Amino acid sequence: MYDKKKKELLQVCKEMVENDLVVGSSGNASLRVGDHILITPSSVQYSTMTAENIMVLDLEGNVVEGDLNPSVESPTHLEIYRQREDAGAVVHSHSIYTTALALLHMPLPPVLDEVVPKLGGEVRVTSYAMPGTKELAKNVVEAMDMRSAVLIANHGAVCCAKTIRKAMEKAILLERTCKIYLLANQIGDPIHLPEDVVEDESDLWEIMRDF
Repeated sequence: MYDKKKKELLQVCKEMVENDLVVGSSGNASLRVGDHILITPSSVQYSTMTAENIMVLDLEGNVVEGDLNPSVESPTHLEIYRQREDAGAVVHSHSIYTTALALLHMPLPPVLDEVVPKLGGEVRVTSYAMPGTKELAKNVVEAMDMRSAVLIANHGAVCCAKTIRKAMEKAILLERTCKIYLLANQIGDPIHLPEDVVEDESDLWEIMRDF
């Protein structure tokens, strides 16, 4: 089932490695096709992963196709899809600078003009919960709200979008912005965008958002 979509998801997974968003078999990614979810398998190295390894689930988490175990973070992906009709793809990254902020439980404020129009505003941090749990899934959806990115406390980050390509682009933007923010913090206190600019960009997000 969904051979073309599986190949698309696999290609993005390879690019996640190339962009240092994940390493080994860490992190995961998925996309929605109708009432089904295509998601990466658990504990399979991206370097050896094939399109045939991609799992197909229904929205309740039942395996529709595939012989491996789906990602342990499937509950989070499924909860996002159940709660967000606009979400067509999810990227869960373990990138260095994003995870550093998540370890500090430090939100990413609107410090660059790209953050609000692309990510929806300040990127919040979830309350802590064990990986792979329904509690974590609930915390992710609550902290993300209707934005397209969230930091997972002591863990990493999640970005969602209409397509898997856009979700990955948002994950790359999030990592780059977290790096800049942390570097700026080494010198002084980064200046946030003016409130009126954030308001204008929030309006732009509402009008043009592609999630």
